[in-house]
Parts: sequence; C-alpha cells; structure tokens
Amino acid sequence: TYKLNNGIHIPLVGMGVGNLQHELIPQVVSANLMPSQDIRLIDTAHNSHNEQILGQAVASFDAASRAQTRGGGGSSDKPPPLHVVTKVWYSHLGYERTKISVRESLDQLASKNTRQVYVHMLLHWPRCNDDVEWMNCEEEENNLPQFVKDAGPPPHLDKQNAWKDSWRALEEMYNEHAAERRRSDGVIGKPFIASIGLSNFELDDMKALIEFAHVWPQIYQGNSWLIFHDPHLMTFLRAHDIFFQTYAVMFGIIQRRQDSPSAFHILSTVSRELKETIQSSNPDNVATQPIATEATIMLAYLVHSNIGIIPRAAATAHQHENSPSSIKAVIQHLTPDRIEKLERAIPALMKGEQLYTSVSFVNALKGAILIHWMHPHTNEEVVVSDLIHPGSVEVQQTHPGHIFVAYDTERKIRKEFVVGAGYGEEQQFRVEL
Repeated sequence: TYKLNNGIHIPLVGMGVGNLQHELIPQVVSANLMPSQDIRLIDTAHNSHNEQILGQAVASFDAASRAQTRGGGGSSDKPPPLHVVTKVWYSHLGYERTKISVRESLDQLASKNTRQVYVHMLLHWPRCNDDVEWMNCEEEENNLPQFVKDAGPPPHLDKQNAWKDSWRALEEMYNEHAAERRRSDGVIGKPFIASIGLSNFELDDMKALIEFAHVWPQIYQGNSWLIFHDPHLMTFLRAHDIFFQTYAVMFGIIQRRQDSPSAFHILSTVSRELKETIQSSNPDNVATQPIATEATIMLAYLVHSNIGIIPRAAATAHQHENSPSSIKAVIQHLTPDRIEKLERAIPALMKGEQLYTSVSFVNALKGAILIHWMHPHTNEEVVVSDLIHPGSVEVQQTHPGHIFVAYDTERKIRKEFVVGAGYGEEQQFRVEL
C-alpha cells in the first residue's frame, strides 16, 4: 500500500473496469476478489455507468463467500475493505452538478454494504475540449437530464472556472466524511470519501489549484506516458506529495515493442531470468507459481517506484499476470542490476525509442587505424570509421555480440573485438599491441 498525504493507505495494485463491457463485470470482479488474486482496489468512472453493477458484483461475491463459510469451506473473517476510484465527468463540472454526480456515485456503490468501501473521488477532466475528437460538448450537454441542467450552468461555457467550483464541492463533501474516515469501531458503514483528486489535468491547472485549494489533492491519475514524457508534472506531484496512479500501461508500453525491439529485448531477458528463478525456488508447484511475463515485470517496476497501477483485463491469464501476488513475487527478485536494466529499457519503451550499445575505440598505437564491422552472417568486414589517429577515440552505436576489427593503415596489425555490453550500456576497447 501507499500512504496518501491524508494518512489513508491505498493499494498500489488495482484493476480497471471503466470501459469493460457491463456483462463481463460480475465475473471479472468475482475472479479478482478471490484470495489468489487479492485485488483490493477497483477503478471506474461515473460516466462508465457501471458503479451500481460494480457494487452489486461485490455484494454477490461476498454473499457467495458467506454461504461457503456456513458450509464449512471458507473463512469466518469479514471481507477486507475495498477501495474504489471513481470520477466526475466534465459534463458535471460546477459546484451543484459535481455534488449530484458524487451523491449518485456513492449511492450506486453502496449496494448492500457487505464490506467497507473507501471511495477516492476524482475530477475526470478539467474541461470539455471541442478540439478533442471524441469530446462533444454541446451534444453531451443537450443529452443531460433536466435536473442536472437546472443545477448549474453548462460547464463548457466557462472552461476556466467550472472545475474550480467542482473542487470546492469536492472539498466540502470530503470534509463532511471526515468522521467516517476516523471511525475505528469496525462496523461496516456506507461508502465514504477517503480522498479527492484529479485526472488528466495539465501542469498549469495543477498550479492554479494549489493556489486556492483548502484541501490539496491526494491522488492524480494520468496516462502512463506522463511518467517520462512530462517530467515537470511528475516533479510537481512529488513536491506536493500527490500520489500518481497510472492507466494505459499496456497500450503505452508493451504495445510499443515494435518501435523499440532492443528495449523490449531487455524486458524479455529479465522476464526469462525471473521465471527461472521463481521456478527453481518452488519446483513442485508450477501450476500455482506467480507469473513473470514482460507485462508483470513492467507493472512490478512501476509499483517498486511507488506508482499506482490499474490495468484492465478480462482474460484470466492477464488477470493473473496483473495480480498483486505475481507483482509481489517479481519485486522480491528485482536486484539492483535488474532495476538498472529496466531503468534503461522502460523509458525507451514508453518513448518508442530504439536502444543501442555504445562502443568506443581508443587508438593506443603509434599510427592511424580504421575500424571495420563484421557482418554477423557473411563475416564480411565493412569499414565504419574514418582514419583514427593516435590518441583519438571513435564511437559506434551497435548491438550486443557484434564484432569489430581494427587495422592499421598497412593492414599488418589486426585486432578483433566482441561487444559484450548490453543494450543501453557502454563499452570501451583499446587498440594496442
């Protein structure tokens, strides 16, 4: 877990159901609440229209677990608390509209109150933007229920201030739930607001918020590409102790392996090493061993960096590789050497950049030399440098295992060098007698 700036502990690993087909939600929720998966955090949004389905799915799972307990096959302990991250859509920005959205979310998540639900309430977007293809400000406004329209002016007509009024509403409702956050009697109550935060806000809006907010945000949820593409925002969040929770990890990173095959190769190498390590530590129970795929390695690296993750997965295999148990098993084996490799590979994957091995050749001879690259299949030696004079250095970008040959100008001296460094690493060769 991670301790938010208000003292609430939130799971670092969760699951997303925001855009999941409604008919799949009960099965996915049930599978992930099982002890083998042990998910304690679920991410959704009010605009996904599934909060009630989620609440009912949790209640149904808990009812089935109680029935199993009465039959002698389960634990008598009450179910652990569940954290739910949900969000106010941009059509409900503004003071009164936001309060309507929050109340609806809390009511729909309540279901049968079979376990305590900690609600983390975020503003989904700072505004509706007509320049974004899928945002339809006028159309969405026209389709709202009349009581929502009557509650406040259309937020898309006041894009700079509507979200500020929404934050004031969140602050008030957050403070109204202070007593629930302090409760320690163990009695299960209605879902309460455990924290408030933002999603998809840019740095300028974040700075503006800090200037007027009475309650600072506890959570910021954003796309995974922000981690390396927007260092200014990430620095701001760390400076203000705002927890970063990321979505779209698989789309933003794993699906970019074609753009950066060398970086993905590092991820695959670490995955293969960890699979062997995990299997050797428990060879008799292969079926129950945690998974260490490239996706699991990626998620484990983020969790190790105290970044929250909420991957969405309908398939059982993907749920297993995203599970807290698999991620925990990987983190236990993330040695400094492996972390150093991942710190080279993951930024390159996120940016879609190719990684190379950098090799330098120092001419320690008395005369000039030329560097040749040896073709790995034909052994043809191809000149890849200009004349390198004594004391000079030549740098080449290459791949692990490639072979270079240095000749003097009379081709009387021949020195062969095999690249032993990995992708993203550097290696130096001295050309000498």
